[in-house]
Amino acid sequence: MNKHMISILIRKDVRLVVLPVLCYLAAGLASVAMMGVERLAWFYAGSVLLITSLIALGFHPPMATVVGERKEQTLAFVMSMPITPADYTWSKLLANLLLFFAPWALLLAATVGLILLRPSMPDGLIPYAVILFGAIAASAVLILCIGIVSESMHWTIATQIVSNLVFQGVMYAASNATAIKATMQGDVVDWNGTALTFLGIELAIAVLALPVTLWLQSRKTDFI
Repeated sequence: MNKHMISILIRKDVRLVVLPVLCYLAAGLASVAMMGVERLAWFYAGSVLLITSLIALGFHPPMATVVGERKEQTLAFVMSMPITPADYTWSKLLANLLLFFAPWALLLAATVGLILLRPSMPDGLIPYAVILFGAIAASAVLILCIGIVSESMHWTIATQIVSNLVFQGVMYAASNATAIKATMQGDVVDWNGTALTFLGIELAIAVLALPVTLWLQSRKTDFI
């Protein structure tokens, strides 16, 4: 593994999309502030904006740094460097995971903090909120991995569409699960078995996608 070249590629990708990522972060923080307004309309508007910002955060960087290189034929620059397909894969994974999870963690912390500090918001919402954040995180990792392996805009967009549909299903299923629904309006943060099952599935999807991607990429002998 050529760590020096990997670090160069990571810095290149971060510089490429750091501005839009910061914009998504700013929009996410603004949405959390909107949710803090003691009016239902502001809460719903903030919720929609927060979800939209997180989805864009998980989709834009892989499209720009992975699929875009193939589409815009800038991969020749990478091919001219002394790196292997494995080095290339590590650089894409590390750069995009950093670009997503750093602002994702800040927005998750801001959301949980809002729930804890706003008197009219029950603390029981925290497990549900974390489940939704986890679903978007798992989706972002899948989009990244599919983009790296397929190098196809069509497959990456298709993954995004399916992930959005699954996210809607997770929202509905989690909010209507008996164990979660019974505690959402309470003041106790209840990490019950149902909530942990949702989180466990999301974590498993994200964690398993990474070694599978590395294994598939390790079978490649060139960038063609």
